[in-house]
Amino acid sequence: MSKSIEGTIECPFYLEEGKNFIKCEGVLNGTVCTHNFNNNIKKREYETTVCSVFGGRRCAHYRAVAILYDKGLRT
Repeated sequence: MSKSIEGTIECPFYLEEGKNFIKCEGVLNGTVCTHNFNNNIKKREYETTVCSVFGGRRCAHYRAVAILYDKGLRT
């Protein structure tokens, strides 16, 4: 992980981030979901308050992907 925020991310579905986006494992098998933010400040705020706490469990996208693993639909 080359960016400092990536060292604090706890979400297992997080893949990478860029200027105004976060990429995560997609809900559809073999896909990537890109979450776009209006600006880098909003993205950083989301990363520090959602992606980096409680394993990312506050995130609606986390819950959608996690349920697939819980139900055995993804390994």
